[in-house]
Amino acid sequence: MTEMSPQTDTNAEPDHPYTRGALARLMLSDAHRDTAETALSRVGTHDDSSDTIAPGDFVREAAELLRLAEHAQRRAVVYERERGTSWEDIGEALGITKQSAHARFAEYVNEWTEPFEKPERRHPDGTADDRRIPYGARYAPGAAVPAAGSAEKTAAALDRWLRRHDGWADQEHPVSGSLPRYSTREMSLLVGDAAFRMRIDQLLPDPHAEADLWEFHAELQERMIRESERGGLPLHPKIDYPQEAARSRARAAALREAAGRANIRDAQPAGSGEGIEESVR
Repeated sequence: MTEMSPQTDTNAEPDHPYTRGALARLMLSDAHRDTAETALSRVGTHDDSSDTIAPGDFVREAAELLRLAEHAQRRAVVYERERGTSWEDIGEALGITKQSAHARFAEYVNEWTEPFEKPERRHPDGTADDRRIPYGARYAPGAAVPAAGSAEKTAAALDRWLRRHDGWADQEHPVSGSLPRYSTREMSLLVGDAAFRMRIDQLLPDPHAEADLWEFHAELQERMIRESERGGLPLHPKIDYPQEAARSRARAAALREAAGRANIRDAQPAGSGEGIEESVR
């Protein structure tokens, strides 16, 4: 039997996904890595006399580096906005007015925020699911990973890349270690908001999808209790967490039961005369 490391926490809960701000920071780290790698590849001089070097190649290489730096700058503005930085402060950092900063970068910021605020769909945990979200918002093992890779994989790859450079070798997680994740309380709010939006945005919400949200909401209430018992955030004194969990599970069960009865009704021959009492949600 393999002996467990003393640092292993056998009671550890699964990680929640990275926050929106963490994904924006990851985008910025990714852009800095691309810029740094390109710059490093241009430092050496051993190929300067090669017959493969055409007139203007060094200028083209510098232009490519400038393009990558401008891309990193746009991602930096997105991250600053996620941090709550005003357009006035962004403009001051660039030596321009807030109006000029807004005119220059608002389009990129809007492209970033839209899939989070109006996603194509939502995952059962309430987080946005949209092809436009970099890396995907998934974190659970076995979940579909978009072509660009997942946030977890990208953060781990950046950890490895940075550890190979002087000054970072002694840090195990120089990138991922400080990326914030949603707290259990924040996840509970996300689930509640997703359930509300489902009722608003869809004329006939999928009862099973809605039930999944409420079941996860119940799990989060119970997790908050466990975390509080282990010294985490204190529970709100006016909330009965076990009762909230029970209510959420009862709501999920009622949704699934109503969906089952609807399926039976739809499967009955026309004119059978057998009525199905509708469930009050």
